[in-house]
Amino acid sequence: MRFTDIIQEWFRDELGGSLMLPDGWYGRPYGSQFSLTSVAESGDTLTLVLQKKLTLHFTGLRAVERRNRDLVLGPFDRLRFEWESFGDDGSHGVKGYQSGEARIVAAPG
Repeated sequence: MRFTDIIQEWFRDELGGSLMLPDGWYGRPYGSQFSLTSVAESGDTLTLVLQKKLTLHFTGLRAVERRNRDLVLGPFDRLRFEWESFGDDGSHGVKGYQSGEARIVAAPG
């Protein structure tokens, strides 16, 4: 099964989740439930877009799996995370990671 298939299936089952990056939560734990906008795979890169505002560009992604109710993406060689603010302030940013894993965490329940 391709990584995109696993990701799409997880979002069909869970409808969304909170984002945990290698250095911790994006926002408050379980505070936001992000839905899938798109996912694309090409060669050794995978791009995942959540809520039209959060973009995760993975290079050298070696595994995507369900762990309990979480979607675990990693390990990877590089992750470039780009975000736009959900508020009116128009803030945005980019952060890079050289290794680790990212998770989409389903709401408890």
